[in-house]
Amino acid sequence: MSLVAKLESLLQLTKVSATKFITTNLPAAPVGSKSTFGGTLVAQSLLAGMNTVPRNFIPSSLHCYFISGGHPEHMITYDVESLREGRNFIHKEVRAYQDQKLIFQSMILFANGRKSNDMIDTDTLSHLKTIDLPSKDKYTYAADLFKREVADDQTKTRMFQELPIVQDRGGTEHINNVYNSFRTQPMEYHFPENFFHSSSGNRNEYVSYYVKIRKDSVNTVGFPDKQSAHEHELISPRNDERYNYAAFAYLSDSYLLLALPYFSNMPLYSHKFSVSLDHSIHFHQLPHVNDLIYLNIENSRSADHRHLMQGEYFDSSTGKIIATVAQEGLVVYDSIKQLNAKL
Repeated sequence: MSLVAKLESLLQLTKVSATKFITTNLPAAPVGSKSTFGGTLVAQSLLAGMNTVPRNFIPSSLHCYFISGGHPEHMITYDVESLREGRNFIHKEVRAYQDQKLIFQSMILFANGRKSNDMIDTDTLSHLKTIDLPSKDKYTYAADLFKREVADDQTKTRMFQELPIVQDRGGTEHINNVYNSFRTQPMEYHFPENFFHSSSGNRNEYVSYYVKIRKDSVNTVGFPDKQSAHEHELISPRNDERYNYAAFAYLSDSYLLLALPYFSNMPLYSHKFSVSLDHSIHFHQLPHVNDLIYLNIENSRSADHRHLMQGEYFDSSTGKIIATVAQEGLVVYDSIKQLNAKL
């Protein structure tokens, strides 16, 4: 029996009215966190919005703000407001509430996915950024890498135990929980060898890795035709390929801001405090989340404890860009001198 968390259950919504939805199950918090995982809010808000537009409309972009930390022991209500409904574009605003308190807000732009013949004739510009992808052999399954580089290396284990956030969450117990999360969470990561503690000596300009949603968690392969589902049915992995967008929104909030220490050659998890402030996604084509996706991250700006991370996601078969993601977070560290002294 698979121990992998089921993404469909994590994201499942119950319809209250035409524009209101409530979580079917309690929202989950990341390992060691007291607040709801931000990817859950992003994905569920997108699912709520998609359930209020015609099935031929696809997400073009979304812009989200994390207003207050979500409580993992309270259900979340999503209210969808229609701002504009045109022939080719639909604008929606989605607000998430817990106990009538606003915790999250997103603006979503949907585009008509079926172009008319006259639009095709006049659409002369077509371009998707394409790159040469590095070999997957250069990356290691995250659970194996973490076990070897952190959990089983006594020197590095002691080093990670000294990190403020690891001490606060139980030291060795937290390290074991992180290891188990790599084995059981919906995402399967393949990281570079030095991901958990880069030691190049110079500031790193970027970091990249491969990621996908495990089929054991949710299988988005082999959909029926888009229109085969009944209009009253909520979107699921079995009736609408657009579920890929929601699953991608979920994975896009994980190990983006957490990768920040890599750029300054510090160990991962070396922050004292970290919280996401906003999150945006521009979709360029349908993501196939059960296939490996290549992500390249840049740390565009860090100042006043606010850090902007930008990522480009690429199809691992074609090298064509899938989505562009940006996230700003409030992340507080000891000074590098203090951190080095502890380590």
